[in-house]
Amino acid sequence: MPDMPESVTYCFDDFADMFVELRAFGTPAELHGLMCGQLAAGVRFDADAWLAMVVAHLDVQEIEDDDDKAELVGLYELALSQLSDGGFTFALLLPEDDTELAARAESLGSWCSGFLGGFGLAFDRKTQKLTADITETMDDLSQIALISLEDEDDAEAEQGLMELVEYVRMAALMVFSEFNQAAVDQTPPAVH
Repeated sequence: MPDMPESVTYCFDDFADMFVELRAFGTPAELHGLMCGQLAAGVRFDADAWLAMVVAHLDVQEIEDDDDKAELVGLYELALSQLSDGGFTFALLLPEDDTELAARAESLGSWCSGFLGGFGLAFDRKTQKLTADITETMDDLSQIALISLEDEDDAEAEQGLMELVEYVRMAALMVFSEFNQAAVDQTPPAVH
């Protein structure tokens, strides 16, 4: 897989626009969560396998546009790099802060649902074990997946959502670290 193209902006709205053009089901937050959940469980994809998973998850016939393919592959590479770097650069793919509070909360819930689903698909019950901390974290994420906020743009609700986003971000890093210690300890390998 080539180096990530400079055009990848890792912007929720760009991916949301792409999903509309593709007539895709699902959201960018959910897809990013799904991918991060699978990465956290230790799965790695090559470009073709990743794009095939995207096509299946979004329930589209195919992704024909090379720029769309490059953006999706870049999103994968960026997430893997951020999760692996141990420097806490990892960011959830969520709408910008100027988006309505209710929509941002819904996207956070979708991200958590995707993460749990992706982790569940990739987790190998025969060789991997969940610690009490990971089990508690997964329970927390399942509760956050149900989040529903009225569109009250007050400072308290805004602060609460920001705290939840940070909790989810750190939870994803913790789960990734638990099941990918070798990746965290070294420079991440290039995706082929």
